[in-house]
Amino acid sequence: MRILLIIFLFIPLVSFSQIDSIVKTRINHESENPVHSILLYIENADKNFIYNKGFGKLNQGGQTVSKNDQFRIASSTKLFVSTIILQLAEERKLNLNDKASLYLKNLNYLNFDNFHLLKEKRLSHEITIKQLLSHRSGLADIFSDIEQEFFSLLLQDPTKQYSPRSIIELYYQYNLNQTPHFEPNQGWYYSDMNYVLIGLIIEQIEQTTLSESIRNRILNPLEMKDTYFEFYENPQQKGNLINQYVGNLNFTEINTSFDWSGGGLVSTNKDLTTFIKSLFDLKLINRNSLNKMIDVKFSKENESKYGLGVYESIYNGNTYYGHYGFYGTYIGYCPDMGTTISYSISQATTDFNVYSFISNILKYTE
Repeated sequence: MRILLIIFLFIPLVSFSQIDSIVKTRINHESENPVHSILLYIENADKNFIYNKGFGKLNQGGQTVSKNDQFRIASSTKLFVSTIILQLAEERKLNLNDKASLYLKNLNYLNFDNFHLLKEKRLSHEITIKQLLSHRSGLADIFSDIEQEFFSLLLQDPTKQYSPRSIIELYYQYNLNQTPHFEPNQGWYYSDMNYVLIGLIIEQIEQTTLSESIRNRILNPLEMKDTYFEFYENPQQKGNLINQYVGNLNFTEINTSFDWSGGGLVSTNKDLTTFIKSLFDLKLINRNSLNKMIDVKFSKENESKYGLGVYESIYNGNTYYGHYGFYGTYIGYCPDMGTTISYSISQATTDFNVYSFISNILKYTE
């Protein structure tokens, strides 16, 4: 019995050491796509396994990071926004099949009649809330459809504070309303504009700001004290905010208020774990709503299946539900294994395959 106990206690130490070694090899301060830091959290409650560490520095030659440091979670914010929509549906304040126009028609600056013009055909009023959540509206995207133009504009004034209205104005400035990718529900195309509209719908129903809705409905009830909506509420600074890069460009020095409902939250691995475990433990929504969120369907070639603000990802044959963020972040949960993983790699354009990197790490936790 004593030998078995020693073996049982020794296995996690071996796993930790192997994971440490893998992660350390990916820290690179010299590359054109530097990875200055990696924060990694893995938990399997059934196996009493928790791995929570930080590696590297805030930047080259900078302060050493810690496991509790904060980072921009980018598009993983969509999990929070989608959760609120499901809560509102449970409260009978909306229906997922409602037309978006029902809630947006009174926002004059939105000019919703002309928001989706395909070959001069007005299709905006066919878009449903469910299609927005699942990226099946066909709407164009500021970040991918005019990537060079947007980055050029951003670098001209990197401290500019955006608002939902100015994001919409930018959408029209580049005539993106006239270049949708397909008719509503006739394909899949990832566009943050879907979640800009979702954020506006939440504000119209709640009659408060999106940041207040997220705080009142999720952050405060779950006591997520290290999470906040950057640029839209006061920072909850408890540790360092790590530097996150796109190539050699330090995006932490840029005002990213344009992300808003599509990616504006700052958090920690521990807080994100609290959130997604609460989501799957049905502390935020009921089982029926959760099933709707994770009812994933086709997306496009080489892209994971997508549900309502949720990606399905397969790691080593195990299915995880969660969301990726632009700067190399992820939060996901595997119901079959009871495993949670959250990480920040601090680089949007890594020199290595992140999927293979994470798959290799997870082998030591299964």
